[in-house]
Amino acid sequence: MTIALEEHLAHNTAAIEDMSKQMAEQWVAIRRLEAQVERLAGLVRSLDAGGGEAPEDMPPPHW
Repeated sequence: MTIALEEHLAHNTAAIEDMSKQMAEQWVAIRRLEAQVERLAGLVRSLDAGGGEAPEDMPPPHW
């Protein structure tokens, strides 16, 4: 019984360490994405403030 408990504890410890590592990686990704959203929001605000309309004779970007 002691061996089974030790194995169970070892598996749980490994699982917790894996989850902790994944959470840390996800927080890094979240921070990076938040910074990117802030940059994009600033760009949109600057375009709105500057009247960032395309000239009439300019084709749409997908052409």
